[in-house]
Amino acid sequence: MSTEAIPCYDQSRQEHARRKKVIAGGVNSNVRLHGTPVPLTMVRGDAALLWDVDDNVYIDYAAGMGPMVLGHNHPAVTAAVKQSLSTGQLFAGQHPLEAEFAETLVGALPWIESIRMGMSGTEMDLLAVRIARATTGRRKVVRFTGHYHGWLDPLFVDMAVTAPPMGPVPLTAGQSASAAADVILCEWNDIAQVAQALKSGDVACVLMEPVMCNTGLIPPSAGYLDDVKTLCHQHGALFVVDEVITGFRLGLCGAQGFYGIRGDISIYAKAIASGFPLAVLGTSAELLAGVGRGEINHSGTYNTGVSSVAAGVATLRVLIDSNPYPEMDRLTCRLVDGLRQLGHELGVGLAVDHIGGSLCQTRFGTPGAVASRADFAANSDNELLACFLASLQDHGVRPTSRGLWFVSAAHDDALIDKTLAAARHALSRL
Repeated sequence: MSTEAIPCYDQSRQEHARRKKVIAGGVNSNVRLHGTPVPLTMVRGDAALLWDVDDNVYIDYAAGMGPMVLGHNHPAVTAAVKQSLSTGQLFAGQHPLEAEFAETLVGALPWIESIRMGMSGTEMDLLAVRIARATTGRRKVVRFTGHYHGWLDPLFVDMAVTAPPMGPVPLTAGQSASAAADVILCEWNDIAQVAQALKSGDVACVLMEPVMCNTGLIPPSAGYLDDVKTLCHQHGALFVVDEVITGFRLGLCGAQGFYGIRGDISIYAKAIASGFPLAVLGTSAELLAGVGRGEINHSGTYNTGVSSVAAGVATLRVLIDSNPYPEMDRLTCRLVDGLRQLGHELGVGLAVDHIGGSLCQTRFGTPGAVASRADFAANSDNELLACFLASLQDHGVRPTSRGLWFVSAAHDDALIDKTLAAARHALSRL
């Protein structure tokens, strides 16, 4: 796509109007409601590129909101799924790929002895809380403002609100206030609040993203993860690490490998199966024993569908055997450095947050680290970001709608060059 041409979105407009007649809002996830000029209709993805229904081509940094760590239609994943389809999809029983996947994952992540599989990170987070309650005999969950652990009542909070620390949990329409009563909401990177919350004596677990990825890209402060884990063990609570985004993005061992910390329970999804529905709870054999005996319920008709597990096995094997991480890290650093240089050169106040790995965050505000949801809100011009992202889209570059970028194993230097050229044009229009 030329950096001067404004693309046509007529077919996407028509498709969106068609969907809205029979699908609420024309989308099936509220995250997709506010596309420009309408939520786009995609028809094909290959490697690091996407095509929409108007035949516009995009360099894809949304990556399906993170899962496409290998890019679209990776040949090893596609071949594994095609092979699996010849054997069936769902048996109401087990199949050999389950053991192969579990053995591969447990072999790659030394802090995991046993797993259970489901379809989404939401489910696995809820299972982690259930295990924690059964293990400790307690009921409350400590979590953090700006973190996300799924959209269901027991763990969801209104992401658009910077809640008062230790105050009432902000709810959206129709949520259960009684379910929210079991949640204690702390500010990210404030260890004193975690200590205060745990003193209540009724906390089953502390649940966190080890890096805040659902609101900006905000790392833990020095020693914070270790301090939280120490407090959990002092007060008899479990430490649950939600690596739905950071798993397989900050290296094969995710944030726990990156920071040298070990959760009592770990959650993985997104990049674990290249976009096929698969999520994992991993922990010790002891903590999962109650699930294995049927005392703690974990069920699901669609758990371990054959094609999803086949995709998971293939994805793990590619990540382990080919080790694309050094190259993805290099390309991400090139992208980050280039965007920062453009922001400085053009004087537009572009901040690019990057802690390592294959993801980064663009925002308009004061450069440098932010430590919390409140800091991020105070240092982010959302209107300017929306204009920047819309212009990038017009010039064939597509990050996520909140300014988070994912680099895949399918990106290369030529695509980074094209991206930076598009970014120069987009920034010059602000």
